Amino acid sequence: MLDVHPPHHPVHAWRDFFIHIATIVVGLCIAVGIEQTVEYFHHRHQVAETREALHKELEQNQKSMASSVAEFRRLTTVVQNNLAVFHYLEQHPGTPLNKLPFTVNWHSAGDRFSESVWTTAQQGAVLALMPPEEVRDQTRLYRMLQICTDSFGAYRVANSEARAYTVDAASVSDLSPSQVQEQIRLTRIVLNRLYRVGADLRNLALRYPQFAPGPSVEELARIVHESPDERRELESQNLTETSSPLQDAVPPQPDSKP
Repeated sequence: MLDVHPPHHPVHAWRDFFIHIATIVVGLCIAVGIEQTVEYFHHRHQVAETREALHKELEQNQKSMASSVAEFRRLTTVVQNNLAVFHYLEQHPGTPLNKLPFTVNWHSAGDRFSESVWTTAQQGAVLALMPPEEVRDQTRLYRMLQICTDSFGAYRVANSEARAYTVDAASVSDLSPSQVQEQIRLTRIVLNRLYRVGADLRNLALRYPQFAPGPSVEELARIVHESPDERRELESQNLTETSSPLQDAVPPQPDSKP
């Protein structure tokens, strides 16, 4: 609050009146200038703090990216081995565990990307103080991080459904032929979800090189039969678009028996 005090002595002439008005105006200008200067440096401090926090969150997410890619590679082999076991049981029902080509494994791990700093920044007023292009870039980045998080969440759901038989069956060798067929269907869905995880991680690495390396096209082609060259061409076209995340031609998710 700015206080304006009346003159300490009566104003007897226009000259005294204008001097008093000028004094008030100068005082107000100085006060407003000081207030704006303090606010300016406060805003700069807010932006600097937010950028530093976002940088630390970026470093944390880069580590999460590395562990997520490693887990994707491990799971590719694990889930494909699971499918191979069920195909083997399809041809050789009741085969004992020690005679199966692989051990069925449904365990998975993976780091979740962090978005707490960005969420806090969105809830405050600091983003209005940052350059619009910087805000747009951060928005695109965190949208892609959320896509990757959602993809892995969908994988976990499919994986949980595929392993539900373990509640009743002590061993895959105890599954009936119809149950084996159902497991083949469910495991294919798990692999499709896993492909989506790998594709989204690759999209993230392509759009933001600080997250590289992501899965290769050859690694994705291990899961679904697609041409690496055609995929690279599609990625090249998508990278020319500046506003939206890369889109992938993902095989249809099987929701029913073929």
